[in-house]
Amino acid sequence: MDETLSDDLIAELLELAIEAARSPSDLIMSGFRSPELAVEKKSDASPVTQFDRGAERNIRDFLRARAPRQWPVLGEEFGADAGESRYRWVIDPIDGTVGFTRGLPNFGTLLAFEDRLAGRSLIGVIHLPAANETYWARRGGGAWCGKERIRVAPDRAFSDCLISAPPENQFRLAGTASSLDALRAQSPILRCFGDCAAHAMVARGSIDVLAEFNLARWDIAATEVLVEEAGGKVIVRDARDVRGKYDLIIGNSTNSATVARLLEF
Repeated sequence: MDETLSDDLIAELLELAIEAARSPSDLIMSGFRSPELAVEKKSDASPVTQFDRGAERNIRDFLRARAPRQWPVLGEEFGADAGESRYRWVIDPIDGTVGFTRGLPNFGTLLAFEDRLAGRSLIGVIHLPAANETYWARRGGGAWCGKERIRVAPDRAFSDCLISAPPENQFRLAGTASSLDALRAQSPILRCFGDCAAHAMVARGSIDVLAEFNLARWDIAATEVLVEEAGGKVIVRDARDVRGKYDLIIGNSTNSATVARLLEF
């Protein structure tokens, strides 16, 4: 296993991660709202495009050429590199492919650098190409959007919180349908936002709390460090119905705990 990394090296890797996450932006935007955009289906019936694959190749090539060491990569489109390294990169080249293919601007690129031994990400970046915004964080360094320091929403009455939760069928699939009624009863401002743009909005305090089900590691690795460094709470559990997937609650610590209780986390 690799040794513990120095603060200077982590700072260097953060700058690299920000550049790498931004590197496929022109490629991705060239396919956004393009009449020639071709959409395929993966084995799990989720959509994928040539831009998803091209963006991941771009980031992998960038890291291979620029990273000071060759750590393995876990990516949504091309899987996990072989190796037992303590550290690895985690890539979701286009998180929100459905929105991307429908012309919605809520998609983005996720990149994290994680310590597998400790079970947590050290660096997280969410780049939103359509908004030209980059959210980033490293352990102990706070959370930022560009040069702006960001924080999760402040404590407020739960009835005043903007809560994001999945649609009803996702609650049924997750085996927790009854908990949606409990959440609805106490949350008059309940909405359904999705994908990494919503995660970024939690980190900057626009959304108080967000819950999602059946996420992959690449969906949450960057979010974990970003929300925690923004002063928030990240609650993760193994998904009940899909092996290898996770359920997630993120947001203000106090109100995230309330959502966790209502959803029986």
